[in-house]
Amino acid sequence: MKSNIFSVRVLINAALFVGLIALTFFILLHGQNVSDLTAVLCSVRVRYLLLAAGCMCIFLLCEAINIRRCLQLLGCKCGLLQSIRYALTGFFFSSVTPSASGGQPMQLYAMHRDHVPVSHGTLALLIQFCSFQTITVTFAIAGFVSQYALLSQEIGGFLYFFLLGASINILLLLFTLTAILSRRLSSLLLHAVCGILRVFHIKRAADIACSLTEQLSLYHRSAVCLRQNKPVICRVLSVTAVQILAFYSIPYWVYLSLGLPLCSFWMIACTQAVLHVAVSALPLPGAVGASEGGFLLLFQAFFPAAALHDAMLLSRGVSFYLFVALSGIVTAFSICRQKKNSETI
Repeated sequence: MKSNIFSVRVLINAALFVGLIALTFFILLHGQNVSDLTAVLCSVRVRYLLLAAGCMCIFLLCEAINIRRCLQLLGCKCGLLQSIRYALTGFFFSSVTPSASGGQPMQLYAMHRDHVPVSHGTLALLIQFCSFQTITVTFAIAGFVSQYALLSQEIGGFLYFFLLGASINILLLLFTLTAILSRRLSSLLLHAVCGILRVFHIKRAADIACSLTEQLSLYHRSAVCLRQNKPVICRVLSVTAVQILAFYSIPYWVYLSLGLPLCSFWMIACTQAVLHVAVSALPLPGAVGASEGGFLLLFQAFFPAAALHDAMLLSRGVSFYLFVALSGIVTAFSICRQKKNSETI
């Protein structure tokens, strides 16, 4: 029964995802000269696009390294190829579910299939999540402050999306860190949430409260782990910084692939950081539509009008659509192989 419900949800999310892609590209390409677009795409400098694709590989490899390091920290054996599979699984399901809500649960499921204890998998992903949020928010705030003079000319109403996205990401990070590091504050927070559930007569409020209590106990266990292994956490943060910087650099390599004059790497990376945080909080699979529209708005300060649509297609094609397809193929192959092995046993 649960399997059928899960399959229906996957199909609904997949249909929503495909529909959003179709609508987005219909709107963006409407009125564009397809022959001119094709000519521009055929004339790009491929070596820079390969560098952009390499940055996405670095992005996924860094996540795999951190997942592996966190699992080993908790006493679980995990090979590099195994951790790469977890990273690809997380990327695919984060991309096709609203607000990236399916990534970590599916990673945890993949770990469970590999006989990794759920508690250990949860703590490993929690550490990875905190590291990712910390670096993402830091880059976004630094990018917004350092490039405000430039962005203020283009950002307009997009400012509210950035403030909303940054606020949600910061609150999510603070909530998680509070739950991990402060037993007293997390207990007060839990009681407040339970009180709200009772006031609004939420169904299964008791079950939700019980689940939150169990989750907080895991968070407190991770706090001990964090305090006892500070050098490892510093290495996780360092790898995450490389991961995020590689991802934010992709528009720069696209810029070079179009043969445009040299521009500041830092300025383009900062703009991408602002864009990513602004759209990450929107409840859209892969932020489809918002990312493309935001790119056209923010990056018009760097790309000529004639090349802006081409740059958006190349940037999103390399950083998102290409790797959604690749990670989907790897994930499907992995699931089929695991099912085949379980049937054989």
